[in-house]
Amino acid sequence: MKYFYQCLPVATLLWAGSALAQPAQRGVVPADPQPTRQALDPRTPVPPVTYQSALTGLARGVETGSLDWRRANDDVGQFQRGHIDLLKLEQANKASSQDAHAPHNAADNASPMPEAAATQRLPRPGEDNSAELALLLNTPLSAESAVRIALINNPGLQALLGENGINISSAVPADHPAKYQARQQMARLSTQVHQAWINAVAASQSLSALTRAREAAEASGELARRLARTGNWSRLQQARRQVVLVEAASDELRAREAAYSAREQLALLLGLWGPSAQFALPAELPELPAQVRELPDIESLALQARPDIALAGVLWQRQRSARSGSGPDAFWDALRDDARLRDLALKARSEARQSYQRYRSRYELARLAQDENLPLRQFISDEMLLRYSGMLSSVFDALADARAQSQAASSAIAARRDFWLAEADLQAVLAGGSPLTLGEGAASPVASTAAAASH
Repeated sequence: MKYFYQCLPVATLLWAGSALAQPAQRGVVPADPQPTRQALDPRTPVPPVTYQSALTGLARGVETGSLDWRRANDDVGQFQRGHIDLLKLEQANKASSQDAHAPHNAADNASPMPEAAATQRLPRPGEDNSAELALLLNTPLSAESAVRIALINNPGLQALLGENGINISSAVPADHPAKYQARQQMARLSTQVHQAWINAVAASQSLSALTRAREAAEASGELARRLARTGNWSRLQQARRQVVLVEAASDELRAREAAYSAREQLALLLGLWGPSAQFALPAELPELPAQVRELPDIESLALQARPDIALAGVLWQRQRSARSGSGPDAFWDALRDDARLRDLALKARSEARQSYQRYRSRYELARLAQDENLPLRQFISDEMLLRYSGMLSSVFDALADARAQSQAASSAIAARRDFWLAEADLQAVLAGGSPLTLGEGAASPVASTAAAASH
């Protein structure tokens, strides 16, 4: 009896499926295509994608103002529960003021669709690109130069182009599947190279910050060792400083390994080795933009830019028009095709929303680290130096603060890196691709293009 009840849902589903498989009208496929058409259409009305900041109204910086303490106490004394009731009243007044000034039409903040990137020229078979490579590698490598090098020098991309041969030449129409595949792989490789460049520059910049932290810990450890030799410090005090030095040195070693790996990943994507792999990188990542992009219509923009979805929609419409018969096979074939295409459109919409939210939140995190955390650390450092000069704190306190400031700088670099990675993902979405930090993401483009070329 127990086995019967376990199998009952499956048996019920099979019975329902056989009933559904009977056509409602002879010669008509009963699957409803309307939900799929709506999911595919960029003009389908959807709620605008908005971003709710967690930093609105956040107190900033070090307090510089002052109040008369008697008047402040009198204000608080007017409320039954003191500061709690006063803060609640202030928050309620602030919320009312924000609602009154909120924009009423989200479309007013919509940004136009970005212009298409300039078409990159691919190398001809047997063409010597050594002169162009030398010119691009002659100065610290920019993100744009890195992408250009990859497009003319990445072995995986060249294998894919060679596999397709004449199918990607001007002798075939632009909508040929091979040309579409080549464009898709080029776009994906460009995004991967851009993100690898960001990681490599950030890793090198972070290594410099952690090297400064190790140097501060080294100075502190050496001073502690000398004090221990003269008997002014105990061995326990000296050991604690030595632990700090060991931890700082470990952090630097891990950062050095990460910087080397990030650089190697970039070199592999660029197809560089030997002397050409000794390219120089900029000392720092680009500054944060003054403002972020407002894209409440990100779903529509992403769908408009996806040629694979447009092509799949055309093929789907042709299949529906050409399909004949009204038996169970026709019904399930139509249901399957509708579901697959609708799933593709829904994933593209979801990726677009997630990419935009990540782009906005990473910007705020980077701004918070750069505009708040670093200035606060600098203020604390200045105050520590003043107290040390006035003999109110020890040299070890000042050195420990210098190490903390270097670590804060490293965290700010990581936050800026994360923003630029998110920005590259958003650009990929707006250019008709998929974000690399969602789904498979971390796969090597050399491996992926080589695999594509083998099929």
